[in-house]
Amino acid sequence: MYEAYYGFREKPFNLTPDPKYLFLSARHTEAFAHLEFGRRERGGFIVITGEVGTGKTTLARYFLGNLGEQAATAVVLYPALTAAELLRSILDDLHVPVAGDSLKDLVDALHKFLLESHAAGRNVVLLIDEAQDLSSDVLEQIRLISNLETDTEKLIQIVLMGQSELHEQLSRRELRQLAQRVTARYHLAPLNREETEEYIRHRLRVAGGEDKVAFTAGALAAIHRNAGGVPRLVNLICDRALLAGYVKATRQVDAAMVRRAAREVRGEEPGAAWSPALAAGWGLAAVLAGVVAFGVLSRGPASATAVRPEPTPAASPVATPVPATAPAGALDALLLSLPPAGSFETAVAAVQGLWGAGPLERSFVRTHLEQLRRFDVPVVLEMFHPSRRATSYVALLSLGGDVAVVGDGRGGTLSVSLAELDRRWTRQALFLWRDVEATGGGHDPVRTAAFVRASLTRLGYEGAVADLTAEVARFQRDTELAADGVIGNQTLMALYSLGLYERPRLSARPR
Repeated sequence: MYEAYYGFREKPFNLTPDPKYLFLSARHTEAFAHLEFGRRERGGFIVITGEVGTGKTTLARYFLGNLGEQAATAVVLYPALTAAELLRSILDDLHVPVAGDSLKDLVDALHKFLLESHAAGRNVVLLIDEAQDLSSDVLEQIRLISNLETDTEKLIQIVLMGQSELHEQLSRRELRQLAQRVTARYHLAPLNREETEEYIRHRLRVAGGEDKVAFTAGALAAIHRNAGGVPRLVNLICDRALLAGYVKATRQVDAAMVRRAAREVRGEEPGAAWSPALAAGWGLAAVLAGVVAFGVLSRGPASATAVRPEPTPAASPVATPVPATAPAGALDALLLSLPPAGSFETAVAAVQGLWGAGPLERSFVRTHLEQLRRFDVPVVLEMFHPSRRATSYVALLSLGGDVAVVGDGRGGTLSVSLAELDRRWTRQALFLWRDVEATGGGHDPVRTAAFVRASLTRLGYEGAVADLTAEVARFQRDTELAADGVIGNQTLMALYSLGLYERPRLSARPR
């Protein structure tokens, strides 16, 4: 919203784990060195831990980006999976076909791929983020995967990244065999005061904002004090402080603006910087209107094949009017009350209940609110609270205007402002969807290709008959998925959500 005012190329304090924004503090440099050491040794597990928001995922992306073209990588972003589901996810990432669905079929397919990669001189790296949420059974399966080796070296290098609880998990007696195979281990601590200041300057430079905005010494001190050196919280506070500077038409951020931004991040007061009344007080109503137009135009013109959902003949199961929002802070109170260990299953059950009886597929996607609106199905969101180490999960049941309805974990619902929800969302989402045409979740290539070709043609992708891979990639770009041309679960989910299929809707509609 404020990029044009400050002259930034992009928002400098986004929460997305963009490797170009990685600030290699002394701690992050040491963590990267441990990753590189473990990779070169090719001997066992690499374990990197850190508190929520310390930059583990960004470091992981940086590490993967430095592996080179000869490396094959599989990345598991959220591991709340069974052993079979985990293996299937790894094989999907490596683009390895599988003849059957048994655990043995999956392991055999992976072993064959690893042997072929080794013969070709190609490294294979598996990186699992949020590994503290792995069950003991799945961790044991990962240990068995690590046993795939030649006489002299491992065939696959496994990196486990997670919160501090991962250390406690690996210290359990039943996992001692895995713990003994850890060859490199590092805990990523928050930034110190000097590193926090350099981190802010670094992100401003990368976004093209050097010398275009000034944080006073008091503002920098207040940011570190309120964020505790945690990069994610630094980003949230700086983003809101810059927005306050934009509203006040100043290019200098002071301590008072930072303190107010920090209170908004903690949910202690509503985001007054967004208030139309405040904007009018500063004489900026016209500016805000222009910025809204700029936001629309900055998305670029719609392509001739822009995806437009076709009307669904069935009425949405989510058909209740959107109630008034709960008081500010209600979402924070809910997140503090949810049990991290059980909230995922509860949220999944809430979304499954809207689909009714029958099996459902699952797709984990790192996404944003506009993409949620586009796919228009209830979804499970990973949430965080700055005062808790572990993340928790809520079911997003409907969206209407600026209001979101989430499950409260006890069978009821809570209506919160969209801004409040977005503030606490990690951008990780689990989509549940139904394989109506029985393509086998993409594992029946002939049937899947026929379904995808017909769906793309109906959606206006006329080249699907001649060049299916190219049109799949174009559809993926239009729906903001990874445009690799490969038909995976995320692509199938997107096609089902935009096609003529009965499904629960996220968009709230009056009765």
